[in-house]
Amino acid sequence: MEKKIRTFYQCGLYTYILALLIVVGLFRFCGDRWWFATVLLYGPRWIYAIPMAILLPAAVFWHPRGLPALGVAALIIVFPIMGLNIPWQSWGQPDRPAELRVLTYNVQRWQVSSQEFAELLEAVQPDVAAVQECAPSRWTLPPQWHVRRAQTSLVVSKHPILDVQRWYRNAEVNGIYCVIDAPTGKIGFCCIDLLTPRRALTMVLDRETVFNLENVDSAQGKIANRWQESARLAKWAGNFPEPKILAGDFNLTVDSPIYGKYWSPYQNAFSRAGFGFGHTKDTKINIFRYPSRIDHILSTPGFRPVRCWTGPNLGSDHLPLIADFVLE
Repeated sequence: MEKKIRTFYQCGLYTYILALLIVVGLFRFCGDRWWFATVLLYGPRWIYAIPMAILLPAAVFWHPRGLPALGVAALIIVFPIMGLNIPWQSWGQPDRPAELRVLTYNVQRWQVSSQEFAELLEAVQPDVAAVQECAPSRWTLPPQWHVRRAQTSLVVSKHPILDVQRWYRNAEVNGIYCVIDAPTGKIGFCCIDLLTPRRALTMVLDRETVFNLENVDSAQGKIANRWQESARLAKWAGNFPEPKILAGDFNLTVDSPIYGKYWSPYQNAFSRAGFGFGHTKDTKINIFRYPSRIDHILSTPGFRPVRCWTGPNLGSDHLPLIADFVLE
């Protein structure tokens, strides 16, 4: 009987590890392509650890030899699935004081007031900031800040802004490119606000039946729109000659195939210089509420990120993301 229990446990354990590897593969290769994999990609990731609550005590009491395999499963969950980041790429780099500080923040319309944001600017002291979903008529900032607005997006700079270009998705602006006259020289800075995957997810998710298969084609169309948007915006931003930083609400995880194709050529500040999970968004879809990392600060090789962290919760469903750079 005991032998049968061990055999049954081993089958369950290795099936679990195989399932975790399949999930990672779906994230990397099918997310933002196939609606079901997209649900997994942007859904709660803590759920993949639930079987550990059964497998771990069972290993301790009945099958201690299964603990190393459980350790492998835990590593898969913590790193490729949950996205724990250890900034190994910055190890051994020369320690230099930051020359440029960047902030990006989706303020969720009226959830963060201009006074609260001005206090955040005073506390963080960024050289330049990107703001998304800013209420058009309710924000005023202190006069020492240079501000360029396009609908609900803002670029806020401590230094003069020399030029402004806007990128339109139909009639909606989701890209502002500014040339900043920084003390270290002219730099390009782009505020980005991409389409949310939520529009596709809510079409195929249903509280009663879990999935609503009648809307699959519409959801696939929404996913295709996000591919087209990133392709066009990445090409537009890449045409500007200055060394540049792109910051904003990308609505993409770093393991999204869209991110991999169009945005991974840039350095990701948190991936290179941040420690932890880097969650910037408190997501709520149907009964689930969970954090995700979809806001990013990206840069061309002329900028080296040396530190990246999230700021305080001021009421938005996003957190501010802040990064320090040195110029190379």
